[in-house]
Amino acid sequence: MPVADIPPCLQDFAHELCADALGAPMGKVERKFVQSMLAGISKARSVNLTEIAKGLDENISLHATHKRLSRNLYDVDLARNLADRLLKMGSARVGEETRLIVHVYELKKRFAQKIEYLPKSDDLSGSSFKVCEIIASEIDRKAYFPLFTHVWSDQVPGFVSDAREVFQTVQTVLEATNNRGMLFLDDYSIGLAETEMILSDRSAEYTLLVHNRDIPVRYRDTDHSVADMLERIDTRYGKILYKLVPVGVLGSSETDLDLFLHAGCAVVKLPLSGRAVNFVALKTKSSLFKESATPLLTTKTNLRSRKALMGLVDSYLSMQDVIATHRSVRDSFNPENFRVLTYHRLQLLLTLLESVIYYEVSARGDDLQMDETFAPTPHQGQLQRTYLLPDVYIKG
Repeated sequence: MPVADIPPCLQDFAHELCADALGAPMGKVERKFVQSMLAGISKARSVNLTEIAKGLDENISLHATHKRLSRNLYDVDLARNLADRLLKMGSARVGEETRLIVHVYELKKRFAQKIEYLPKSDDLSGSSFKVCEIIASEIDRKAYFPLFTHVWSDQVPGFVSDAREVFQTVQTVLEATNNRGMLFLDDYSIGLAETEMILSDRSAEYTLLVHNRDIPVRYRDTDHSVADMLERIDTRYGKILYKLVPVGVLGSSETDLDLFLHAGCAVVKLPLSGRAVNFVALKTKSSLFKESATPLLTTKTNLRSRKALMGLVDSYLSMQDVIATHRSVRDSFNPENFRVLTYHRLQLLLTLLESVIYYEVSARGDDLQMDETFAPTPHQGQLQRTYLLPDVYIKG
């Protein structure tokens, strides 16, 4: 793709990302390669090198473009340098209240056999790498941007555990932000071991769901389990929410589920770290289901008022909306369609993809289209409902 055909705003982003102020100096060849890859991925909506080469539409053979991209993609130093640069760029936007959402997903390669460090599997259709992403989102905005991505498998030299890979990714980001921002762990993809590593850290700020109800906490000089504390806390603050439930969970169509949510909190001490944190008891019930209780632990303080506590709960509940939005953007590039055979090429390729996503979501402005799973008013549309729709919605 001739430079003149690259959108000016993308050119500006590439220049900023490659600027000397952000990291170790980059040579002319490296700069041109990064600019080409950002433009090619953005235009092709793909991480497949052949598709990227087609998108660049250079005045040379397609094979020559593909070969150049593949050769430059095998650059361990550039992979590290570019990841550090993107993280430094994003970290400058992170404040004390910014959510740092930690999410893990699998990057599957169906029927692949020759990719370096791809886990061995009896079912070749299920072979996959694991990827930890940390994305930043302001609590009061429908916006986000990616900060860091890390890919691994249990075949990579030095591998200890998935939990260790996630925890080291978190530490890398917190070091870049100088511990600004609050970690929100995606409870759908983050396991017990990772959670307990975060809970054992004395410096990280976090809000997370506790899966292990047997974890001990100390409350008023007495030892209790998480399960015991759920019954002790007065959940004095409540409100009605509406949860959009996917097809197949409650029926053959999407369902809007009415929920009564009530919450309370108390300060406890964690033996895992010796820190005092807030234990939040979050309880929900509906016209279909009995009451259920969810324990959250957070280092956030000053949660005595209804506004503060419910604000934290809203931040936790809306985390999945941010993850879903990012997943939709990421999947639009079909990342599983990569065709590189070495681990280092894959690392750099995913960082380049995250860079394109950073550019695109930032270029759209502060507000992105996000579907709210939990909403304070009924969801619009032809939905199955567990309640009678108010007249104002029927007439509207």
